[in-house]
Amino acid sequence: MNRTLANWFSVIRNCKFSSTYKMAWGKAIVECCLESVNTDVFGFSQISNKIFKYYWNQTIFFDLEQGPDPKKPPEFVSYVKKEIKVYQTIYGFQPIEFERIENKVRLETNKMNQFLKKDVSWRFLNLDEKKMPLYELNLDELNVKVYDIETIKDFSDLLFEVINYKWAQMLETYNSSPRISKKIKVTDRGGVKRKSLSKFKKYLDLDTLECFICSKSLGDDKSIDHVIPWSYLFSDDLWNLVYVHKGCNSSKSNRIVDESIIEKLKCRNNRLLEKLEDCGMQEDNLYKELKLAIDMELVRKFWIGFKG
Repeated sequence: MNRTLANWFSVIRNCKFSSTYKMAWGKAIVECCLESVNTDVFGFSQISNKIFKYYWNQTIFFDLEQGPDPKKPPEFVSYVKKEIKVYQTIYGFQPIEFERIENKVRLETNKMNQFLKKDVSWRFLNLDEKKMPLYELNLDELNVKVYDIETIKDFSDLLFEVINYKWAQMLETYNSSPRISKKIKVTDRGGVKRKSLSKFKKYLDLDTLECFICSKSLGDDKSIDHVIPWSYLFSDDLWNLVYVHKGCNSSKSNRIVDESIIEKLKCRNNRLLEKLEDCGMQEDNLYKELKLAIDMELVRKFWIGFKG
């Protein structure tokens, strides 16, 4: 194997699970190399903007923890979460990729660079008390000179796959959320898409037209809500969808609901199943999915998983 690749693989494979910092740092360097035309020197500012992008997308869509202690996330991640709150206060809570709204977010580049200088850049090179020859680090100028950049470019797809795999392994130790590897893949490739929920309306219309949250009449002010957040399930399922007022939906956001709401959802699902049966829809795929969800008690299982 090429010595440069062997060195990169050794560092990635043997990273400790204290946080995902190193994976974000390594991935950003590979991306910088791939974009580069005539330089192998990259400033911390260029790298930190890419790391901010990774953490923004993973957080705003899926709220993934990036370290073992949810109450004390890595400093860089805390900064990203703060900026997400600022953005949502101004522009609303609809999640969106950082690439689409980068011009609306004011990044404190100096602050991000200091995080990388203190916790990441030099540690990435250390493996079993040995300094790996991946790049030359200049902490005074805050830049890195990457060795053998052409190999990094030629094998960038492979390096991205290896880094994403290791990153997913880390996230699985910090999060109980399902489909971790798929979430990393879609945020990496800009493929996070919220599908239209309009196909569920004819099913939800069979049940009461009251807001699931406040129990008041809906009228025209209604939207479809995921009781257990989409950011956790990464899936649209009839058993988890209800009608709510738009205002109630916004106020709920991604917070976990209490047990009484879960019991209410279970009752709604049983009631809806009976109504689908009354309409002779037993061969409908969504009827089958709803019945399976009831039989397997998916509402409670996923709620407990989300709490965990």
